[in-house]
Parts: sequence; structure tokens; C-alpha cells
Amino acid sequence: MKKLLFALFSGIFVILAFSSCKKYEEAMYNKSDYQIKYIWYKSNSGEPNETFTYDKKKMLTQIDIVDSAHVGGIRTEAFSFTYNKDKTVESITHVNGDMTETVNFTYLNRYVKYMTYSINGDIRLTCNFYRDDEKAAKITRIVEIYDRQFFEDMQLYRAPALFNRFIGDYAKVEEMAAAHTKDLTLYCTKNITYDGENIVKIEEDYPDIHKSILTTIEYSSVLNPYYGLNYCYDDDLLGYSKNAAGRKTVSTFYDGTLTNAETTEYDYIDVNKDNYPRVFTYTTGNNSLVHFKTYLTYVKEYKD
Repeated sequence: MKKLLFALFSGIFVILAFSSCKKYEEAMYNKSDYQIKYIWYKSNSGEPNETFTYDKKKMLTQIDIVDSAHVGGIRTEAFSFTYNKDKTVESITHVNGDMTETVNFTYLNRYVKYMTYSINGDIRLTCNFYRDDEKAAKITRIVEIYDRQFFEDMQLYRAPALFNRFIGDYAKVEEMAAAHTKDLTLYCTKNITYDGENIVKIEEDYPDIHKSILTTIEYSSVLNPYYGLNYCYDDDLLGYSKNAAGRKTVSTFYDGTLTNAETTEYDYIDVNKDNYPRVFTYTTGNNSLVHFKTYLTYVKEYKD
């Protein structure tokens, strides 16, 4: 669930109004008063673990992460956002010494078509989005193409912060890069299934390592504050579902044989008047008796 929080990076929160006769759309900029301002883990006392900064047009400009384990807290990461003229997100950047990580977005008819991940200007990953007919335009498939040789050498760096926060799990890519293949690129294909306005199934296939991952999601009645945020890609395409997850099961297969299955349960114990979460707990895997807690404060409520 920490990934769920990390996906929060995204701050331009959108509430979309849909009806069955309306064309599916992805809003890329804020239309809601419920932009996240602060996030705390474990306790909402002391300095927030995550702080979101907006400009006068309600556009998210930066997310600062604080390591609360240090006395007084220290800023450990900062992610900066830039925008196109139509308010769609152009890029997200993280700078750490001599390494600059960047995620760039390319759109077609305001839908994300490509997402690229670069280090120091060199593209190391491309994500291609495929969609169904123009009437619905929901994502049906995503193909990820990795620069294998580069990721083989990533032990020279610390695990890249922006990659882990917005793109995926570095440990998973490390496993791919260790595959016995002479290919210069590695592939992952994700097949997406919706039920209404929520993604209920993601099927990932990693042919180079004979691995597949099946994620199934059941939803609560609570609304998802990340809905409409196209760059909430990590944590199972968090930005593409209208409701907040109630239960998620991730099953891992090697050569078609189930090797692990882990279920996460979410409990939204405090929501605001418009049904957005303020406080939630979750339990996961072997920690089913441990309830992890997260606190969210929104801009509107913070000002009030």
C-alpha cells in the first residue's frame, strides 16, 4: 500500500463526471477542490512525510518527501512537474547529484500515447498505450520496452527514486535484466480489463524470465482521489479507476505455475463529506494482523 501512497505524487486531482452515454475521457488536470496537500504515515503528528506544492492555477509544481526517521525530518526527494499549454503533464523530473531522471508524456487526442523514462537525457524505457475503439478509448494493452544493457548496470546507481515512484518496481526490472538473453531490449505486456470505470484485472507477461503476474482488484464505494491522473502509472494504474480499492490480490506465476499470491485489504475509516478518504488502514500478505495507517489532508480542508 505504500505504493498507493507513492502514487499520490501526482497531485492535480480530478473528479470526473461520467454517464453511460458519455465518451470515456481522461482528465489530465485538476478540476477538484480535493488536491492532496499532506500525507502522513503511521501518525498525523509532526512534519508530513509528503508535501504537495501548487501554483496559483492549482497546478502541482513539486512533491517533497521527508524522512521522518531523522530527528526534525530531512528532505530526501523532490519531484518537479512541467505542463503543456492544455494543462496536460509534460514531464516529471528528479535530480540526484549527477543523475537526472525524467518521465515524459506524449498524447494523441489528449489520451496518453507514449510514456518514456530517461536518465540524463537518454531514453531507457518506453511505454506504448493501446486502446479500444474511439467511443470508449479505455486502455486495453500496454507494452513496456526496456533498455536491457542499461538496467543491467543500474547497480552502479542507487535504486532510481523517480522510477520506483512513478513507473514500477526496480527489483522486478533487475530480475528481467539478469535474464539469459542476448537481446538488447526486454519486454513486458500488460493486458487491462475494466468493469465500468474501474480496472479490475491486469495481466502482466515477462517472456524473458517466463514470469507472469495477475492482479485482481475489488473496489469500495469510496472515491479514488487519484482518478484522472494519467501519470499515476505505478501501483496498478491507480489513476485510471474511479473508486478506491477495497481488496487487491497479486498472483505470481513462473512457467504457468503459481508461486505466490498476496492479498491486501483496505479499510477507509474516515472520509470527507464528498466521500474522499482522509484516513485509511490496510493489511497485506504475512502482515495480516498489522494495520498500517495513512492520513491525507486536502488543500480545501487544510485552508478551512
